[in-house]
Amino acid sequence: MAEQPRFKVKVFSPYQTFYKGTALSLSAQNATGPFDVLFNHGNFFTLISPGIVRVDTGYDTVEIEVTRGIMRVADNNVTLFANV
Repeated sequence: MAEQPRFKVKVFSPYQTFYKGTALSLSAQNATGPFDVLFNHGNFFTLISPGIVRVDTGYDTVEIEVTRGIMRVADNNVTLFANV
């Protein structure tokens, strides 16, 4: 079975790194509603609404509680500054 394409994810706050690695998908929500990021997603910035951000690593799901955040998606790299 072929390996599914992955993208790089960094989720951190001013005091802690919650996740740094690769993922198959990332699920979060903004003012418009819930959304998913997959490999080759379009580039964008968004403000993250309070809730749970889920990172599917392909082996397990990492759940991170976020009070608010700023997310950047660019060239198969996701950076989420959480709880700022």
